[in-house]
Amino acid sequence: MESLDLLTNDCINLLHKNKLLKPLIRSELTRSILSNIEIDNELKEETIRNFNKKLGITNKIELENWLKVNEINQSELEDLALSDTRLKKYCEKEFDHSVEAHFLERKNQLDIVIYSLLRLKDFYKARELYFRIYEKEADFGDLATMYSEGIENTTRGIIGPVPLEQAHPALVDKLRNSKPGEVQPPIQIDGSYVLIRLESLDTAHLDNFMRGKMLLELFNKWIEGKTNEYSANLMNGSKANIVTSEEQKK
Repeated sequence: MESLDLLTNDCINLLHKNKLLKPLIRSELTRSILSNIEIDNELKEETIRNFNKKLGITNKIELENWLKVNEINQSELEDLALSDTRLKKYCEKEFDHSVEAHFLERKNQLDIVIYSLLRLKDFYKARELYFRIYEKEADFGDLATMYSEGIENTTRGIIGPVPLEQAHPALVDKLRNSKPGEVQPPIQIDGSYVLIRLESLDTAHLDNFMRGKMLLELFNKWIEGKTNEYSANLMNGSKANIVTSEEQKK
């Protein structure tokens, strides 16, 4: 990119030293990519109009004042207004084919769980408490407060809401396959015997909102890789453009 090729070695070193080089590269790469994304006139006008409304700009005089105060021109304002729309269109074009695989890879991080937990070193005591809870002779929260040997004794045994993957690996499948309110027999984990009861599991679904989130994550992962590549080239004294064609974007 011409904008980055203008940087001298001293500028590059100064930006790198102040941790500003990569943010600059990322911004310029993104701007360069999105500037080539075409938007039909009707959507373009509607998007700019809605963006101006959010800024409180309702007429030409307010527009001129806003541009003056913020020291940008109308073309730059329009680019700012259209950036999200262009990014969405670019992501759909370049990454839509990878969304489902990325979603499945991330699913344990996206599923949100709340569960009760009680841990003891003594297996026989853990089994006794399990039967008391199972037979509804005692409340899980009361027993967790009285007997649990972990920090959960301060929360009546409640853990969450947290991503499912934050649970111990030995508990993930148990929680995923449990019914709310169902207490599990003692499970041995790291030298303790653990009782768990699923309270709720909010399972992520690949709806339109989640698809957009996954597309943005894929873009961020890709642009981060390109940024690191370009940064390494600049630091090594090579100023060859990295993003020069559609093939190199993939």
